[in-house]
Amino acid sequence: MKNITYLLAGLAACVSLNVCADSEVTVFSPDRSETALVSHAQNLAQLTASPALAGTWWPGTVISEKLATAAAVQQQQQLLARLKSWSAELRADDDGEKAAVVDNLYQQIAAIKVTGRQIVNLDPDWVRLRPEENRRLEGEYSVYTLQKPGSLTIAGLANNSGKTTWVAGRSVVDYLADHERLDGGERNFVTLIAPTGKTEQVPVAYWNRRDVEPDAGSIIYVGFSAWSLPDGPDLNQQIISVLTHRIPD
Repeated sequence: MKNITYLLAGLAACVSLNVCADSEVTVFSPDRSETALVSHAQNLAQLTASPALAGTWWPGTVISEKLATAAAVQQQQQLLARLKSWSAELRADDDGEKAAVVDNLYQQIAAIKVTGRQIVNLDPDWVRLRPEENRRLEGEYSVYTLQKPGSLTIAGLANNSGKTTWVAGRSVVDYLADHERLDGGERNFVTLIAPTGKTEQVPVAYWNRRDVEPDAGSIIYVGFSAWSLPDGPDLNQQIISVLTHRIPD
């Protein structure tokens, strides 16, 4: 699993080192059944200037690399296998309530479509004004465009998880008020995944809460508390990685 994580984290840095760059980018748009193809874009500035990306909401636009996508899919499958195995162990120990929580999480993860997302800022002005952010491109990529969403997602160990209406000015704590924690859920902190793919730990308990207003398209992940995690690699971090590499919908 660590090798996969390193691959996902390192590919973005690797593409920036290519000098003679060339690329082929497939562009997916939710309002079009057919894809568009952008060929020979040597860097992000050239790619983001393409008419195929016109009108997209840049904070949530995702670019992914082919090899990283294979790694992301493998990571998701390994996570699903781990959740399935853990659920079986819990049922064997007559802990049906917690097994049901794990099964619910399994269904959430199984419903996600992942890709080898590169965590980069695609806003054309950002790239244009910061040459160091204008990464070179070489190889095969996919770009997923979208309109600004009117919702965000509650994920993890929270009752009635899924999409909920985004309201300007509402804090993470406000959104969680109607979502009771499930058995084993962390009550002091949650992880906020921004549309850009960046993550932030947000305090939400009465004694440490901090008002953080999530952007539309964000994910609020309620993870397992430390005492309820299974042995082995950090399950919360594995789940967060999969959520971060999802294809926007």
